[in-house]
Amino acid sequence: MYSLRVKYVSMDLSSYVDEPTLTELQRLLPGVAFEPIITPLRWRSLSVVPHESDFSIYQQLPTAPGAEYSFELCFRPEKQIHAKLINADPSRPYFWYMPFEDAAFSNSVEKLDKAFLETVELLISNETRIVQKSGLLSHSFQCDYKAGSGWKRVYGVSCLRTGFKPPRIAGRLRVYYSPALAPRSG
Repeated sequence: MYSLRVKYVSMDLSSYVDEPTLTELQRLLPGVAFEPIITPLRWRSLSVVPHESDFSIYQQLPTAPGAEYSFELCFRPEKQIHAKLINADPSRPYFWYMPFEDAAFSNSVEKLDKAFLETVELLISNETRIVQKSGLLSHSFQCDYKAGSGWKRVYGVSCLRTGFKPPRIAGRLRVYYSPALAPRSG
């Protein structure tokens, strides 16, 4: 019922994101026009006059050439980073994501924001892969980045085989790749 995303072109990301975060995103991705995607939250009923807390705020990042997925930043209701498969089956939307929850950072907004931006930089400035495994009871997704010494883990997430709809894969393992979106200079 509220699954359709609404993009308000007249708004820009600065209306929803603090200045230091926006400045850092602009440094990491110069020339990218940041336009938020605003989505009504499904579990909240919209009142006669919608409130800011009734919506999710996302920013889709550009897709690296040759990538099998792209990244999307969620700023509200909590900061998260999602990967979205290119040409994915819309009926199978579950894929890798990384939440940034207050409790994991001792309820420090500064620590959370720093970790969020460091992870964004890591993901866009390095080759990445997402490993999907299909197990007996669950599906799992692990995101890694390519470092000089090999693949390093970013974050892993899993879900039960019932109730979630990950992409269908042949066999028990599938690896998806993306080149760096904005390689580090120097």
